[in-house]
Amino acid sequence: DADEVARKCANYGGLFVGEGAAEVLGDYGAGPNHTLPTGGTGKYTGGLSVFNFLRIRTWMRVDDREKSQGMVDDSIVMARLEGLEGHARAAEKRSLAK
Repeated sequence: DADEVARKCANYGGLFVGEGAAEVLGDYGAGPNHTLPTGGTGKYTGGLSVFNFLRIRTWMRVDDREKSQGMVDDSIVMARLEGLEGHARAAEKRSLAK
């Protein structure tokens, strides 16, 4: 039963399920491609795709100092747990609990 087998699989880059499935269809026709993860990296990544060529940029805007205090307090604690005192002090500069 292909569905049962598929449910048992957890770490893969491309899973070809069903009697009509074949790697060649993934390579050229169905969408996935030929470049799949190796060496156990299927635990945290999939096959090569257009997303590998996109530049991901993140940004944040914090305007309300009162509403951000929970995040500030958490950041102070986490920075100190990681031994990043400079980060903790930078967060403390944004704390209203001085």
